[in-house]
Amino acid sequence: MIAAIQIDQDYLRETLRQLLAIPSPCGFTDEVVHYVGGRLSELGVPYGLTRRGTIRATLSGREDSPDRAVVSHLDTIGAMVRRIKPDGRILLAPIGRWSSRFAEGARVTLFAETGPQRGTILPDVHWGCSGDSGVQEPMSSWDTVFLRLEAPAFSQQQVRALGVEVGDYVALDTQPEFLDNGFLIGRHLDNKAGTAALLAAIKWICDRKVKLPLSCHPLFTITETVGTGSGGALFPDVSELVTVDFASIHHFTEEAVRGVTLALQDASGPFDYHLTHHLLKLCQQHQIPVQTAILEAHHSDSSSAIVAGHDVRTAVITCGGHASHSVERVHIDSLCNVAWLLASYLQSGPVFRRDQQVIAPLDGFSHQLEAGQIPSQDSRLPSPDDLIRG
Repeated sequence: MIAAIQIDQDYLRETLRQLLAIPSPCGFTDEVVHYVGGRLSELGVPYGLTRRGTIRATLSGREDSPDRAVVSHLDTIGAMVRRIKPDGRILLAPIGRWSSRFAEGARVTLFAETGPQRGTILPDVHWGCSGDSGVQEPMSSWDTVFLRLEAPAFSQQQVRALGVEVGDYVALDTQPEFLDNGFLIGRHLDNKAGTAALLAAIKWICDRKVKLPLSCHPLFTITETVGTGSGGALFPDVSELVTVDFASIHHFTEEAVRGVTLALQDASGPFDYHLTHHLLKLCQQHQIPVQTAILEAHHSDSSSAIVAGHDVRTAVITCGGHASHSVERVHIDSLCNVAWLLASYLQSGPVFRRDQQVIAPLDGFSHQLEAGQIPSQDSRLPSPDDLIRG
């Protein structure tokens, strides 16, 4: 594949491996922010932080207005201590929307004030070797799973003596496997895989000292998992926002697994028609395998930007992933294709130059249809009198 030749696979793979080693459930993201800031510094890319830690970087272009942004989120799903039961078992509250079904059996770290504690999330059932009664009966919910600490903690008092309290963060082990056939498996590929792809695209631009037509602001947000994300992260001049994210494909085909998915809309509504079609044309031009999809149960940084009131064109690029918020999988070719599409997009001109004006006249505004493309409809009905008398 063209992308596999263009993009530094070793850099992308190793960056992803390192990202997966850093726990970053939403609300507990400081360390991953430090890591990504360090990678940007290595590439010579200037950046700054918002108060809470969203990274705003800058790739300078020949023109500063209108400029564009590409965003990936650093936060992941996780959990928080909700209640400590009298026998020492810990009930959890999810961080982000994910099912307790995929929490069962997970190895985790609980970050207490006095230091980390290891544990396992398990269903609250009667255990046995064979012929268990009732094991399959309870529906999975956050009320039917608990965190077992791997420590001598057999009462609420003993758990609290370890420094554990309500509100402590719980991070899932990522348990990554990078296979020789190119498949990458683990928890939290959403969206550390997208972040690695974005950094690989930035590296491609920096290594070649490419002068971009427009300035671009790579953004790395820290609250996408709970729906806010890029809400307060955009510069006023940003007219185009492309989100890089992870989404599950439902039908396995070679092109879908190794290629790029362009989302036309998610649960919040449709993305910008013109920006999405601009990306689609770039895929065709650069021979990037692509499919389009509607992400019915998905929200993204593009959605949060619109909800926050930003007047910006939005689009969403995802890799050919599977099993979001569970044990996720993606192929290295798909991530390279995502990175190559991003690099190609950053080298392209603006979708509409008039977008540098916040308010502009109707003259020059875009069209989605050409003259003669709307079929005429004769909706006139015959006179009832004519029908009755006939």
